[in-house]
Amino acid sequence: MRRRSVVLLPATLSLLLTALVGSPLAAEAETRSAATTYTYVNLGWLGVPAGGPISEAWDVNASRQVVGNSSNDQNPAAHAFLWENGRLTALEAIYSTGENNATAINDLGHIAGYTHVSFYEPPHAFLRRDGRTTDLGTGWGSGSGSAAYDVNSNGVVVGTRFRSQGSPVRAVMWKKGKLRDLGTLGGSSDQKWSTEAEANAINDKGQVVGTALPSTGNPLHGFIWQDGRMTDLGSLGGGTEATVAQDINERTQITGWSQNAAGQTNAFVWEAGAMRDLGTLPGGTGSFGYGINESGQVVGRSRTSDSYYGAHAFLWKNGEMVDLNTVVTNLPPDVSLELANAINDDGVIVGQTCYYCDPGKTADPHAYMLIPNS
Repeated sequence: MRRRSVVLLPATLSLLLTALVGSPLAAEAETRSAATTYTYVNLGWLGVPAGGPISEAWDVNASRQVVGNSSNDQNPAAHAFLWENGRLTALEAIYSTGENNATAINDLGHIAGYTHVSFYEPPHAFLRRDGRTTDLGTGWGSGSGSAAYDVNSNGVVVGTRFRSQGSPVRAVMWKKGKLRDLGTLGGSSDQKWSTEAEANAINDKGQVVGTALPSTGNPLHGFIWQDGRMTDLGSLGGGTEATVAQDINERTQITGWSQNAAGQTNAFVWEAGAMRDLGTLPGGTGSFGYGINESGQVVGRSRTSDSYYGAHAFLWKNGEMVDLNTVVTNLPPDVSLELANAINDDGVIVGQTCYYCDPGKTADPHAYMLIPNS
């Protein structure tokens, strides 16, 4: 379960309880306690020639280990990092002078992402465990590429691959050294740089979520894959923009984003065949769900104005979307939290501060962690 993640998660909702503990409506009708507040931690950036001052956090596990990448304006090549116990450590690419990106980390500390493997080849998906990085390959020959976006506690990895630069992207799974193509929702494409399917997250039950091409063609539809079968999740009512499933928990609650009947793309939670529109922050014209934990809390990004660049990180729980900028007790005055990628089961959130900032928010965009104060 990711941002990943993960994007993922990366990474907000105390929702849709099962019949054992009550209905969603009953849960939301309960008296709400005072809003949780958070302590902000700047995770910094990699102080290497090709790193910093920009960094992004993609995922966090139960031990508060965080993965992401660092880059800079002059050299946008990404360098993967692991943050733990207050220390940021660079993770080397398989090809020593190439770039890499860490997108997900499971509770065992296994890290997934993608890395350059040679000067001439596109990046390949990797899995890092016990200090060793393994090239997961592509299943195809020279010129093909792949990327990993999530890894579960069983070491199963999901992501994408492509046969050559510009060929359609396919959703795949790596399990016990074997690669499996997850198929599509019946569609295929002969267009360059198109997506036939991508797998964004996997839970410990082996359920995979992502987005795939239906037999009717574009737009892409969100899916859940289980027991060898890909199922369409539906949409919020719109039909001209893609639906993307971004993360899934062990209760088979899924978050992502979809166009609604009004034509606006909003974050959603899907459970038991029903998709719920999470809305936006005040003034917003769209939102995106990136991460979900076992309590059903969702984190993501919501626009806060008509401007595409006016966005704040949010937490959704108990039927309410909260601007995370308003509940951090020590947020520096020049920092704005733009997006939240992942949330662990203790409510720890990771993400990134702003690229295109609100007025007066001039700090460099950095990876951050929010720790609940209660």
